[in-house]
Amino acid sequence: MMCHHLTTALILILVYSIALLNCCCLALNVLVVGGSGRVGGSTVRWLKTLSDRDQYPISITVGGRRIESYQAALRNKVIPSEGVDFVSLDIDGDESVLKQTLEKWKKSCSPSDKDCMVVHTGGPFQGRTSPILLRSCLEMAVKYVDVCDEFDLAETSKVELHQRAQLAGVPAIVSCGIWPGVSALMAAEGVAQLKKKRESSNEKVEIESIDYSFFTAGTGNAGPTIVSATFLLLATPVITFMNGIQQDREPWTEMKEVDFGDGIGTKPVWLLDNPDVPTTALYLNPDEKPPNCSSRFGTDPLPWNYLFGAMKALPRSLLYNRDAMQNFALFSEPIIRLVDKLVGATNAMRCDVRATNGDKVTLRIAHPDLEQCVGLATAAFALEMVKRDKQTVPPGVWFPSELGDEARKNILEISKEDAFVYELQEV
Repeated sequence: MMCHHLTTALILILVYSIALLNCCCLALNVLVVGGSGRVGGSTVRWLKTLSDRDQYPISITVGGRRIESYQAALRNKVIPSEGVDFVSLDIDGDESVLKQTLEKWKKSCSPSDKDCMVVHTGGPFQGRTSPILLRSCLEMAVKYVDVCDEFDLAETSKVELHQRAQLAGVPAIVSCGIWPGVSALMAAEGVAQLKKKRESSNEKVEIESIDYSFFTAGTGNAGPTIVSATFLLLATPVITFMNGIQQDREPWTEMKEVDFGDGIGTKPVWLLDNPDVPTTALYLNPDEKPPNCSSRFGTDPLPWNYLFGAMKALPRSLLYNRDAMQNFALFSEPIIRLVDKLVGATNAMRCDVRATNGDKVTLRIAHPDLEQCVGLATAAFALEMVKRDKQTVPPGVWFPSELGDEARKNILEISKEDAFVYELQEV
């Protein structure tokens, strides 16, 4: 009888050990669309770095139109020289062909649906109107993250596909990255700080305003894509909120001087469209009146700011032509690279949150290199969806500002890496 019980116990231990071994060894399969570019390549590197640090097996594939771009990224060490595969796909092409490509990629991965994810870094997003990649992922039960900085497209993803994602049991986060993305988490953290301050007195805290300010030296090493995206934004009305109502304003107007902290100082910034504004105003506290909200941006060297202002004189049809602006940015790449070497690649963010009772909190984060920190932030959002111990991002399509406290704090903690300014202070 004792021998029988011992044998049964040994079998149970063996079965448990095999299951645990399979769980631990099962790799996360990630397809990084646009992974040959500067932002996508940085995301690939950070996915690998963070996964290795946590001893989380990961298999990464880069998706893009041209294998030549992938090969160039390998040669230039934009992506690791080993362990990163390539799949040819065109997110702006035929949707049925895109689905077939994704299905083929998924079949080549782990048999577990839960361990596949698509990270979409293939910008610029301006001019796109349909979230076909997200829709395709949901049909195949594949987790999804993107760095979309076009609110109309992000809102379409939310409105049309949120319920579908919930029914499919698939989590997805749109408009991630450093800004938009971590910047929205800064706003959410600021709001949480102000509400917690008055928690003991049971005082209801209403948020009066959320103001975003951003500064990037040159292109932040992110290259021509960020330049072409800025040109496209110059043709985009700036969404702001005032007295609870959305008000569209003229881009690159209403300059302000903003202090970004030690090592950067005060910089001029101008109104520029940013999906963080409507997503935080409308979704951070959906049961409350939207706070006043706006977003501004500035760059170095100073003449570049006036160049952007002058670009507004061009016809909007030309500024909003994705191909034309991307080609112009590529044509200007030698000058862009030279300027980047002269002014550096600093990225700085500031978020000011004020309550109606006069309480105020300011959060600042600055990194020495935009290319590095946007990849870090994007990887942090992606890996938060596959936490081993606890699911902090439930099924659905979410904006960063909607994430729960635990997910927000986890992502902010990772995003602090290499930051030379990280401040949260009441004024």
